[in-house]
Amino acid sequence: MTRNRNDHFSSAWLIQTVTVCLLTALPYIAEAQEGEPLDAPIKFSARDSLVLHFDSESGDRGTLAGNASVSYEAVTLSAYFVDLLLEQDELAAYGLATDSGLVGTPIFSEGGETLTGSQLAYNIGTGRGRVTAARTQFEEGFIQAGIAKVREDSTIFIQDGLYTTCNCAPDETPSYSLRARRMKIVDQKWVYTGPIQLYIFNIPMPLWLPFGFLPYQEGRRSGLLAPEYGEDERGFFLRNWGWYFALSDRMDAQIRLGLWTKGSWQANPSFRYNRRDAFSGNLNVDYLQERSGERDDPDLVKRRSLSFRWNHNQTFSPKSRLSANVNLTSSTYLRTVSNQYSDNVRQSIGSSIQFNRTFRGGRSISLSMRQRQVVSTGSVDLTFPQLSFSQSTKTPFKREAGGRNQRWYERLQYSITSRMNNQYEFRPLSDEELIANGDTLANGQPVDYPWYEALFNEEKYQAATGKTDGRIRFTAQHRIPIAAPFAIRRIPLLGSVRLNLAPNANYTEEWFVTSERRQLKADGSTETTAEQGFFALRQFNAGVSANTTIYGLFPVKLGTYEGLRHTVRPRLGFSYRPDFGSDAWGYTRPLLDETGQPVADTLATGIVPRRYSIVSGVQTGLQKALSFGIDNTFETKQVQIDSTGSDQTRVLKLFTVNLSSSYNLAADSLRMAPIRISARTNILGKFNINFSSTFSPYKLSTDGRRITNDYVFSLRDFAIARLTQLSVRGSMQLRGNVRTRTEDTSTLAPTMPQFGTSPPPFTGGTNNLFSSPGMTGGMQSWSLNLSFVYQISRPQLVLRRSATINTGFNFTLTPTWRVQGQTGYDFERKQLVTTTLNLAKEFECWNMSFRWIPFGAFQSWGFNLHVKSGRLAEFLRFQQPRADRNRGFRGGI
Repeated sequence: MTRNRNDHFSSAWLIQTVTVCLLTALPYIAEAQEGEPLDAPIKFSARDSLVLHFDSESGDRGTLAGNASVSYEAVTLSAYFVDLLLEQDELAAYGLATDSGLVGTPIFSEGGETLTGSQLAYNIGTGRGRVTAARTQFEEGFIQAGIAKVREDSTIFIQDGLYTTCNCAPDETPSYSLRARRMKIVDQKWVYTGPIQLYIFNIPMPLWLPFGFLPYQEGRRSGLLAPEYGEDERGFFLRNWGWYFALSDRMDAQIRLGLWTKGSWQANPSFRYNRRDAFSGNLNVDYLQERSGERDDPDLVKRRSLSFRWNHNQTFSPKSRLSANVNLTSSTYLRTVSNQYSDNVRQSIGSSIQFNRTFRGGRSISLSMRQRQVVSTGSVDLTFPQLSFSQSTKTPFKREAGGRNQRWYERLQYSITSRMNNQYEFRPLSDEELIANGDTLANGQPVDYPWYEALFNEEKYQAATGKTDGRIRFTAQHRIPIAAPFAIRRIPLLGSVRLNLAPNANYTEEWFVTSERRQLKADGSTETTAEQGFFALRQFNAGVSANTTIYGLFPVKLGTYEGLRHTVRPRLGFSYRPDFGSDAWGYTRPLLDETGQPVADTLATGIVPRRYSIVSGVQTGLQKALSFGIDNTFETKQVQIDSTGSDQTRVLKLFTVNLSSSYNLAADSLRMAPIRISARTNILGKFNINFSSTFSPYKLSTDGRRITNDYVFSLRDFAIARLTQLSVRGSMQLRGNVRTRTEDTSTLAPTMPQFGTSPPPFTGGTNNLFSSPGMTGGMQSWSLNLSFVYQISRPQLVLRRSATINTGFNFTLTPTWRVQGQTGYDFERKQLVTTTLNLAKEFECWNMSFRWIPFGAFQSWGFNLHVKSGRLAEFLRFQQPRADRNRGFRGGI
């Protein structure tokens, strides 16, 4: 490529001209700064030219043209044109107007703060600036201003300000904005405003606040939490407002409050802490003082709901660890306060605190507390403290040198497990029983004694449960299993088939500090009293088990599938356990009547007194059980040759079939246990089928109410056993093509979870369908899940049958439209089961979702339209819920 000589001449002339101009301008710049010397040099550059104008009347001026830039300390101005007002110590920047728009938009930068506008002015001496039609961005939002004035302390005063999260062009109107006549940005941390109003495009909306402030600095910082507002059966509310405390890099806290116009209030403090490789956890308390109804209404409801949740994990050393998961939540909170569906249907609540310490030689010790509460009945089981010790499997006679030819006693192994418990059981009486006992309030309602009050008050425990003894029960259990597994490498007649044998014995010992004594009353009831004193329950059992593996190969070929391998794993075992319910062991007593005479057992043959166990856990009945089973696995091999000639072979499991049962030689009747058959297969890696069934080998009586001792097996009737239970389950998942989106415009899905998330937007509990990162980062265009369950239960003559099919679907219709739902059909009841439908639309600045549950306990519908901004999502939203469960919900902005 050749260049014209004139081009070389022009470039050289331009360089010489700029150089001469700069040399000429230096004396003037120095003269302008003689009064107040500058703290740093002024650096400037331009792509095209520097033109100097010398005028004694208006002042000397220099103009930089073409990607001009001027820097002084931390301040930088860049634009297409920059004017140097030499005598006023000022800089002015502006762009080049063209038919296609403004070229070289002015940009003002100082200490990470960036402002753009149509015109910029900056005084080097005072450090103050002025931006016309200014625009700046922080975090997920944008601020636009008619005029922005920058002071030397980085404070920015804004006239005719506008805040939005819509990333639109400066000359375009955002779909929504918050506008104020005056705004102020202080220390690059906070934005303060005067009266502020919501605008949809350029239309003012009737949402106005006397003042406002927003956090400007990115990252964690203390500040106000935006409220959520609406209306429900408690009245109009402002909830989830409060303050966030950024205490340090390792901990933070927040408190959220809620107020209702009918007198209800809520407080929700939270605390988080985390120290890397040491400990982490969080504490959450939610208290609601609820008032539902009018003040003079006889049906006025007042109640308190509490939820206390604490999670903690701490590692003291590689061998010591503490973990805690405490959940103390009232049933009222789960049913009426929480908006999470999992809480609404929860049946039990559990808590645990555990400390573990391991030692050399496989020994470990743990100290724990466990609590479980059944929501529907109020029953509570509390174990505190629970001290456990365990010794992993040891081989005490094994030689250190080892070797292949081990002696039989070298294979002897044992382990030890010990556990000591303090158990508290709380089984409250029903309301009818409490009223019958006279435990009522002044209004006639039954007294509700919480389990934790009854734990420390014996009178309340007796009134709530009707029990007069045994509030706290101490038990200890020790278990020592012993085994000596070995293998026989060759079996006569079967050749080199490996037979695995495992003789075993188990010894358990339990300690009690109380035992029971029962007496049959004249009215037929049984009176139970507790006897104090140490009692040890010692039990044992022994047995032997054997198993082997046999392979069968069938040379069949079907397409790319070659061979069929049948793997058979038969197993056989025998176990012995004495009858610890007999009088010889001393663990049972005969039941006596009020005269002291033993009560006869009507179910036994002959005159035999009825016996009862004086402690729990006594294993009654002699056992000489022969157990057997067989597992079958069918596999094939798929052989494929790729384009390079390499062998791509893989083994495919076709299906499995398992059978098991047992036979008690010591039983006087019904010696054979039910026969269980199960099977499983996976078709093409997508369709799973699970089959399970139970067969009884015995016939039913003529009336079908009891099982006889006669076998069903009959060659003449082609009968083997009687079906009592059958279950067939299948599932299938289908997926469509992957649709990838290159830009994630959603701000609802941060990579790290926010500290405090607001409740779901409407009843029924659902997150926005676009809150998943997968929605914008490579989502399958569609997916379909199908499952079915068919069950038969026939323990007697009555046949119970159920058949249901369920489906769930997820369709991404377009990059911004998504449909999701689930439904099912019960063929026996001939009705639909739980059905939900979710529809979501993603706009540039908004998210819209619709959820519908057409019937059932949580029948509801909800429409939600809110901005994408996580900061304003709960504040700027339109929500319209209605639910049968909370009919007071009427919605509104």
